[in-house]
Parts: sequence; structure tokens; C-alpha cells
Amino acid sequence: MSEKYFATGQCLCGKISYTIFAPPRVMSQCHCDDCRKATGTGHASNAFFKQQDVQIIGEPRSYVSVADSGSIVTRYFCPVCGSLLFGALGGIKNVLAVAVGSLDDSSWFKPSAIVYNKRKPHWDFMDPDIPTYAEMPPSVVKK
Repeated sequence: MSEKYFATGQCLCGKISYTIFAPPRVMSQCHCDDCRKATGTGHASNAFFKQQDVQIIGEPRSYVSVADSGSIVTRYFCPVCGSLLFGALGGIKNVLAVAVGSLDDSSWFKPSAIVYNKRKPHWDFMDPDIPTYAEMPPSVVKK
């Protein structure tokens, strides 16, 4: 990979870090039950990158679950501090969802969609200018 990078990030304790070498393909916020539980808040903010553009240093652990769509979701986290770092969607090959909160600088993040809005807690306020979907539309995360 080239020396120039797009973004960097790490877990809370610094045991796992990563470098991203290209801009995201898509950015979103998800209010599904699993994302809310995994983050411990009202939604997950994710930026989706080609897996080949993300270099990970350290060995995260993973947890596999089945989404309500039937798709397999693998979430990766630090085995020391528990920080959620990445996610992979079984139906979408070679794409890694990076948890935006783990980035060193996320000032560029602007979601292109809010999904599972029907499950959004009333206290979790979102930008009203972002397209919002009650469920997961098929075109939000592109292959």
C-alpha cells in the first residue's frame, strides 16, 4: 500500500490500530437493535471501505450474529478494552465497516443514509437532511 493514507484509528487502549488508504464507499448510521446493543447507544455510525484499503495492526476478536435480514454480521473488537472497531456483512464481500468513533479524526464523516429509523430511540437526534429509511434499503451499502 502507498505511504499516503486517508485516515487512522485505534481502540481505547491502543492495542489495535488501523490505517485506511482510500475514502469510504458509503457512510451510514444504523438504529437496528443489534447495532444499538453493540455500541451501547442509540445507533452505530459506520464508514464502509474496501477491505484491501484497511491495514489492521493487532488481532481483534470477533462476534458473529444473524441480522433480521438473515445476513451474517461479524463485529470485531479489541480483546483488551472491548472497543468496537469494525464490522463485516456476510452478503457483501471485501467490504469492512469501520466504527467511526474509533477514528483518530472523523471530521469528514457525513452519513449518506440513516437506516432502521423505525427503531430509533426518541432521544437520539439525527440530521433531518440525511435520507432516512424505516428498514434497510438494498442500495445503502454498495458492493
